[in-house]
Amino acid sequence: MDKPLLSLIIPVYNTGEAFLALYESIQKDKYKNLEILVVDDGSTDDSLKILRAIAAKDKRLRVFSQKNQGASSARNLALKNATGKYVFFIDSDDDVLPSHFTKLTNEYEKGAGLVSCGYRYHRIYNDKSHDTYVNPPVKRKPNDTDLSFVLRQDVRDGRLYAATNKAFRNDIIKKGNIRFDTNKKFAEDTKFVLDYLATLIKNHELKISYVLEATYLYHYGTETSTVRESSLVWKNWLNSFKDFQHFAQEIGPYKFRERRLLFLLKCRFHISHAFAVARSNQKFTAKLKYTNIFKLLPAEIIVKFRK
Repeated sequence: MDKPLLSLIIPVYNTGEAFLALYESIQKDKYKNLEILVVDDGSTDDSLKILRAIAAKDKRLRVFSQKNQGASSARNLALKNATGKYVFFIDSDDDVLPSHFTKLTNEYEKGAGLVSCGYRYHRIYNDKSHDTYVNPPVKRKPNDTDLSFVLRQDVRDGRLYAATNKAFRNDIIKKGNIRFDTNKKFAEDTKFVLDYLATLIKNHELKISYVLEATYLYHYGTETSTVRESSLVWKNWLNSFKDFQHFAQEIGPYKFRERRLLFLLKCRFHISHAFAVARSNQKFTAKLKYTNIFKLLPAEIIVKFRK
């Protein structure tokens, strides 16, 4: 039986050279039934020229271009043109390890509604890597609703937040008319995942499968990354938390258990924000404008110990 077509969506902004390395990694995967949708988001260097040169040799690669509008807009443009059964989002300055597409697709062929994998988290500034989200996820309790089950996973760890370590069903994306919010500059992929999960729940298809291997390589701290700055602002984290509140109110039941889980999630966001500030390269006094000393000092100590 033929393997299903996969749509790989990759926004590019002045990362043509980095895309070359990613393209080589994609070539190493044994899964070959792919369409690679690359959107040049108004690059000011020779990225578009690089992309078109590759596309001239590989008919699987389709190049789109637009004025600079951000990664969300670029992904949305690619989504309109995606014809694959399953959709993967990849950042052009990241990487995938061999078998990434094969292993995630295999889980879908077993009947999953969403598939998520682990990250190989590579910090650019010290060239150190570690694997995360390779531990078993939260198990569903007998009395769990779909909402409480999702929220408990979000409280436990962050593996459901991002779009890049996942594969999505294109029919669900189309059914829910799901798009990235172009007005958001932080956690826009978390909002996309929440909208996708809401559509699964409404269609009674919530089944999340996990590949407990780090098959997606995330390069943290690249020159083109916007997360380094946006993650320092607590308001951005608070707006993302409001997306979870809206998700809970939309799905329900929104009772004491769910409110308690949301409270714990907000506490987790406070901690994550403090760590984001502590890891930044700014001086300690500059960091204090983003969070208070009682949150920053413990985070600074832990970050220093982990290094």
